[in-house]
Amino acid sequence: MGTEPDQMTLERVESLAERAYRALREQIATGGLAPGERVTERGLAVRLGVSSTPVREALHRLEQDCLVERVTARQLRIAEQPVESLRELMYVEAAIRAAAARFATAKITAETLDEMGEVVDELERNPEQGDPEHQLSLARRFDELLLGAAGNDLLTGLIAPISVFGWALRVKAVRAMHADPEFGWSRIRAHRELLTALRARDADRVETLTRLQLDAASDYLMEWAQ
Repeated sequence: MGTEPDQMTLERVESLAERAYRALREQIATGGLAPGERVTERGLAVRLGVSSTPVREALHRLEQDCLVERVTARQLRIAEQPVESLRELMYVEAAIRAAAARFATAKITAETLDEMGEVVDELERNPEQGDPEHQLSLARRFDELLLGAAGNDLLTGLIAPISVFGWALRVKAVRAMHADPEFGWSRIRAHRELLTALRARDADRVETLTRLQLDAASDYLMEWAQ
């Protein structure tokens, strides 16, 4: 009599595959894995300290994302991404997030708005001296709350595969804002303005502000990616 796969084992493999996928995307985004560099499942497994199975799953997803391309049956190559392609991907991500923000405007609850308000309050506390990773975590939480309020899993699923830059590069960019406080404050003011528009249920303004905020962030990140 056969036995069903152990659920905990399946969840662990899935979790490792997700972690491997995110780690490799991060390496690609920050240049740890350079465009044109050849890689193997075994080599990456050693690099990440995991078995080949989660790496194989991660590479399959990265192939679908067009971030790696197969050279031979066993060897792959980090795909070349022209600057124009990166800008186009960021444009698409901004368009999707702006649409999701528009949809969220009519659905968002008072509780979620209050939580977003607490995030902005904390961002406004001494931003020039704040820890960059904590500040980025706060900004990401704001984005997650807004995206979640849209209540559209299809839109949410479209964003991850086209998100270009990973955590490390974004932290580097936030750290750079400490030397450019005016830009840093403009980013925080953008969050406050967006929150005000959400409370007013002004969908047009919410969509516009989201798009402007993301375009500004994309330009800044592109400067640090080159």
